[in-house]
Amino acid sequence: MLPFYPRGGYNRVLMQNQPIVLKGVRVHNLKGVDLTIEPGELVVFTGVSGSGKSSLAFDTIYVEGQRRYIESLSHQARRFLTELPRPDADHISGIAPTIAIEQKLSGRTPRSTVGTMTGIYDCLRILFARIGVPHCPVSGEPVAAQAKEKITAQVLALPPKTKIYVIAPYAKGKKGEFKEEFSELMRRGFLRLRVDGAWVEAGEVVELDPKVSHDVDIVVDRLTVDDVSRVKEAVHNALELGKGFFSVYLVDKKEEILFSQFAHSVKSGLSYGPLEPHDFSFNHPAGMCPTCHGLGVYSEFDLNKIIQPELSIGEDCCKIASSVETVRYGNIYRNLARLHKFDLGAPWNKLSEGAKKVFLYGVEQKWTRMLFTHPEKKTRWFEYVRWPGVLHEARERLNSAKSDLYRKKMGELMTEQVCPACQGSKIKPYPSAAQLGGKKIHELTHLSLKEALSFFQKLKLTSVEEQIGGELIKEVKDRLQFLLNVGLSYLSLERTSPTLSGGEAQRVRLASQIGAGLVGAIYILDEPSIGLHPTDHHKLIGTLDSLRNQGNTILVVEHDAETIFAADRVVDVGPGAGVDGGRILAQQTVQELMKNPESLTGGYLSGRLSIEIPKKRRKATDAKIEIVNATHNNLKNLSVSIPLGLFVCVTGVSGSGKSSLIVDTLYPMLLKGVPHVDKVIAVDQSPIGRTPRSNAATYIKLFDEI
Repeated sequence: MLPFYPRGGYNRVLMQNQPIVLKGVRVHNLKGVDLTIEPGELVVFTGVSGSGKSSLAFDTIYVEGQRRYIESLSHQARRFLTELPRPDADHISGIAPTIAIEQKLSGRTPRSTVGTMTGIYDCLRILFARIGVPHCPVSGEPVAAQAKEKITAQVLALPPKTKIYVIAPYAKGKKGEFKEEFSELMRRGFLRLRVDGAWVEAGEVVELDPKVSHDVDIVVDRLTVDDVSRVKEAVHNALELGKGFFSVYLVDKKEEILFSQFAHSVKSGLSYGPLEPHDFSFNHPAGMCPTCHGLGVYSEFDLNKIIQPELSIGEDCCKIASSVETVRYGNIYRNLARLHKFDLGAPWNKLSEGAKKVFLYGVEQKWTRMLFTHPEKKTRWFEYVRWPGVLHEARERLNSAKSDLYRKKMGELMTEQVCPACQGSKIKPYPSAAQLGGKKIHELTHLSLKEALSFFQKLKLTSVEEQIGGELIKEVKDRLQFLLNVGLSYLSLERTSPTLSGGEAQRVRLASQIGAGLVGAIYILDEPSIGLHPTDHHKLIGTLDSLRNQGNTILVVEHDAETIFAADRVVDVGPGAGVDGGRILAQQTVQELMKNPESLTGGYLSGRLSIEIPKKRRKATDAKIEIVNATHNNLKNLSVSIPLGLFVCVTGVSGSGKSSLIVDTLYPMLLKGVPHVDKVIAVDQSPIGRTPRSNAATYIKLFDEI
């Protein structure tokens, strides 16, 4: 996205009334074309594929808009940006701030979702933090505030002579060196701190990296619970320093108990701190689930892939386990067999479940005393070994591995499953348990956009909640409505960017732009109707009209007839493709274009030209592929028979399950090999690429085989 020009650049008020003027444009196959576009119009660029539409819209108007913006920045800022070449043209003027919404995938990271792309999830995080009802993840009950006296009584109820540290939070996930802050704490009498988990004296803290986030806690007092007066004073001071939130560290047990005036569960006896918007973010360290790191899924080793059941542990039956031939692990396996009474030479499928569990998942006790022997030196010694199991050991090696080949090889032995810690919510248990209108945040994001809008339309708020969150809820409803208006009612806010088609990703960004409310900008879109069912075209056109009516100029590269008929003006490029194109045949209304004898587009729109329906169809053979009870995504036990040797079209409204049936179900099965099929090739809507090494010749073989 391109922001407005900074002060000193174009006069935005004048620019809105100034036409876009192009003279002598020779980009790619354009043959010195001249074009004038009036501002505030919906203009459709049409013509045969390869005629020069995108060269005119994207490679000329958009590139020039970006280039001028970059030139308006300071020299220091331009050092970090790639310089764009000036389009080959005699004259270009009237270029307003330009935003391109192309037909391409928005990213491959699963951390990007429909909710984050549109900003709706950011609104939800604030709503849940400010008017959501926190719940205890253990007991499931709503947590409530508790008085200072009750907290003090809970501390005093600890066993007699218990040594404790009373700790108040000072900074959580904050960047900085903290030199002045530590000096101030020393002047106030706080001499001991906990910095990033380490106990230190305030005057002996090593220099902290200002670019890294740090956690700093103040040790308010070190005492035993028998000293009642000091306990009361320490609790009072800790609540003031921690703003109603502190913890007690049990020195002997090395455990920590949290206390809070904000949130306390009577049933579980646990206390929680105040919730902040970042606690609901699966992309922030404070909020993401520590097991799956905010992805909601977790890759675990598949026992069917890593275990050869006919072999024994002594024969290295586990592919990911360290070999029994090594001195260390050979000794560990022999000690485990001796202590837990199983035979290293017995085949895996003959071992007891207990023995398998010890080998795979480790033992409960922290340290185990084991007798080691060296096979060559004939020496003996004892070691205390912590055994977490081969699965844990293998994951540790995988996490520290730097080789992509090793990671890929290990990945083939793993299967993806819902994260067992967060159950797919992506965030930590306490914020995940908070509710708004009876729903948790991940439950809301799991709903379809249509269902989510219905939820917020029916949501009842108190007067106080309305005052706090009323405007945010209105913003959420508006943005959800924008998404529905472009035919995306079937998507959910949790849908990740890599799973969106090019057309879906483009319409998500289009809906986001409408919500941004920019005025006087030029929007350039690349075939936004691709992937959209004809019943939803009017929604897309209505969205483009709304964007234009806000005071913007809309340029659309498109082949769809409905969109062309809705345009204020049509720019027809042609007449052919490549060297046969590159000329502007018409810059007219659609009614005038249909009368233009030189325009192929006008000929088909008017009905003078048409594609004849075949009079004879190829007969089906007995060969066919049958899909039985497909349940992927929204497919409901679907069974279908597809004849081979024919041109078969699978159609239906957007989101009905077409891609789930063919791309996600049939194609992976065909790769494994089925009768009557020698080779499988898949072609999706992704762009070929922008690299100069990528050209049409690269893909001729692929399309010939299809």
